[in-house]
Amino acid sequence: MTVPRSVKLGVFGAISALCLASSLLALASINGGGGVRVGDVHLLPLAAGYDRRAQAELSLAETPPPAVRRAAAEASRRAIAEFPYDTGAWLRLAYLDRAEHGELTPAGVAALSRSYDLVAVDSDFGVWRIAFALENSQALPRPLRASVKQEAAALWTVGPYRRDLRNLRSQLKNPAGRLSLLLWINQFQSADGK
Repeated sequence: MTVPRSVKLGVFGAISALCLASSLLALASINGGGGVRVGDVHLLPLAAGYDRRAQAELSLAETPPPAVRRAAAEASRRAIAEFPYDTGAWLRLAYLDRAEHGELTPAGVAALSRSYDLVAVDSDFGVWRIAFALENSQALPRPLRASVKQEAAALWTVGPYRRDLRNLRSQLKNPAGRLSLLLWINQFQSADGK
């Protein structure tokens, strides 16, 4: 039995239309802040869209007001619900915790720790994460501090990251964090010489 050409063209046309529609829906979801809403239904919620919305809200002010922090935290939680391995969202929750309370609370420490549990050495957020951890070093438990040092040691082996880590020395405001970084860099340089 031979399938008529018009049926084949119709099937291929329908598949093409479906691919186009889903691609446009994904684009709208990313640009629309996480998902396209049709009535009470969220179509194609994407973590990247929620991340994008949260980051856009936080970039509007150096010190985001409480309403913006709450909206960014909600978008970050939605991103994590869609993609639990979203280290950027976990780090954003830690940052928002500190912004909300003036210090890192156990919830912020848990979010930072979770980011290390998911990705021990992060090429995208590593230097920022190390700086953030060192700025809050007194709030970190010993195992988390060890994870931060291990990430710094791993990034130290890559040229551009080495420069970034050196630059952190003058950027850190926390004296204890700055001292930790200086000691680590000294150890890393000593190990390089061997």
